[in-house]
Amino acid sequence: MWFKRHQDVYLQLKRELEERELRNVAISENTFQTNVFIKIPCIEKWILKMRGRQAKERSIMGFVGAIRQVCLGMLPHKIPIEGWGIKHPRRLTVEDGLRYISEMMKRGMQTRHHRLALRNFFKSRYLEGWDDISGKLEIQAGKYAHLYASRENIYLILDYIKGLNVVAWKACMFAFKTACRMGGVQSAHSNKINYAEHTIFVTEKATRGKPKRVQEKFIPQDLWQELDLDNFKGKLFDISDQELRDVCTTAYKEIIPDLMEEIPMPFHFWRHQFAQHMLRKTDWNYALVAGLGHWTVETLERYYGKMDRKTRLEGASITVHQI
Repeated sequence: MWFKRHQDVYLQLKRELEERELRNVAISENTFQTNVFIKIPCIEKWILKMRGRQAKERSIMGFVGAIRQVCLGMLPHKIPIEGWGIKHPRRLTVEDGLRYISEMMKRGMQTRHHRLALRNFFKSRYLEGWDDISGKLEIQAGKYAHLYASRENIYLILDYIKGLNVVAWKACMFAFKTACRMGGVQSAHSNKINYAEHTIFVTEKATRGKPKRVQEKFIPQDLWQELDLDNFKGKLFDISDQELRDVCTTAYKEIIPDLMEEIPMPFHFWRHQFAQHMLRKTDWNYALVAGLGHWTVETLERYYGKMDRKTRLEGASITVHQI
């Protein structure tokens, strides 16, 4: 062969290729800063492919963030994987991906987002075995199932917000107790209250392709008294959207810092918590909770997961003999 007869040329080319590869996978102090990470050639090429398939920018950056976490060996909630070692994305292997997912599963974390990111990334690089990482939903999966704050923490957050802004506290209480979105809270007015039935009609903002929605919300007695609705007249919450978001964010950072980064919309968090706590309080009565919060049963299952086997069997042991 030609290279055997020209060993000096062969060795020179080999050195050049090795040096180029080392430059491609070199890790510096700022490699994993977002604005630097997205410029790494294999990541940049992957982003272009996703954009070419018309993926949403938010989804793209979510996937990139997941791969960055894998490279750093950092699980959600900033939990490090012992003995992982920082890995350049070009050196990331399917075995690394499987180990990362295994570490998530050991801790009971929802893995689907990271599994999809890893599958997509490895497939874009034509790595053999990329489909060893499943893209299926977990059996009991829910997109926001992990967004759960204990009742104790809920009221610690509310107390903290009350100390910052009393109107914000009332708005958050209202959202938590009624599953109201931001738009509905901002539309709440005393002239929409049914005083006999303790209900109020709120107007949700129009979404793309859909008209405004008028929804009836039940106001429990404790909330009714806190808001002094027998005497109050006018707009219930005189506060801006941004003020509400800022106050909520400040409280979450103080009370639930580990969960803070997982909260996509600060004020919408209260609607999530209504669903989470009501499902548990009603033994996962999807029909009732869906009706109260104006979801469909399918949406509740998709976002918060299905009833676990233990709860299902306990419910059966208590109720089936009664029919």
